[in-house]
Amino acid sequence: SSGINAEYGQHYFKRINLRVMAMPTRATVKQRNGEEFEWTGTLRESLYILECNNSGVTVGSKCSKVSVENCRDTKVTLNYGNITSYLEIINCHNCEVTLADGVTIATVTVDGARGVTLRVSNCQEQLEKIWWHNVSKLYVDRGDELGLFLLDKIPDNNEITKFQHVCKVKPDNTFSKEPVMRENGYPITEEEKMAADAKMEEYDRRMLEMVKQNVTIGPNSSLKARPYSAL
Repeated sequence: SSGINAEYGQHYFKRINLRVMAMPTRATVKQRNGEEFEWTGTLRESLYILECNNSGVTVGSKCSKVSVENCRDTKVTLNYGNITSYLEIINCHNCEVTLADGVTIATVTVDGARGVTLRVSNCQEQLEKIWWHNVSKLYVDRGDELGLFLLDKIPDNNEITKFQHVCKVKPDNTFSKEPVMRENGYPITEEEKMAADAKMEEYDRRMLEMVKQNVTIGPNSSLKARPYSAL
């Protein structure tokens, strides 16, 4: 039995090692001042660009995730996409993020930023939606005749910090902007809420119709119903 336990233990630790190896690691580009820098890493790395000032950072390889935080007057160029197709821009001022041709980022989140420009060559092919909260002067440069698009210019006051917005790229390369509400703790737009409510109303209508079809009321008798198996 000891041989069986030893063999099981070897397999168990192999599984643990595989899990550890598969976990993403964190790579950081931090506090670059007045520098031009190219980062290259691996698919298992999540890249965090932190506290850079007046610098240029090029992401030269595919990674797990990209997050740009607390940067000023900095340009970030993504020459490759990432596994999660997700980009965060947090507490940045006067920064530009460029998606090179063919780089697809499905979702961009911008939070607490001032003066951020997202440059893409074709929104319809490269973006799906942009979420933003407490943001002033958020632009998208579509690289075509439509030019620069101002998503929102919110005055700096405490009234707007509780609101979140989302825009979705439409087929004509323009955007639909919607405020985001909270429904049972989850972010949802008014359009999505209306669609969900309509779906629930249709479900209730169909259930009521099924009940009506399977319940009869006789003139001289109490409520009668067909067996449940008939539903």
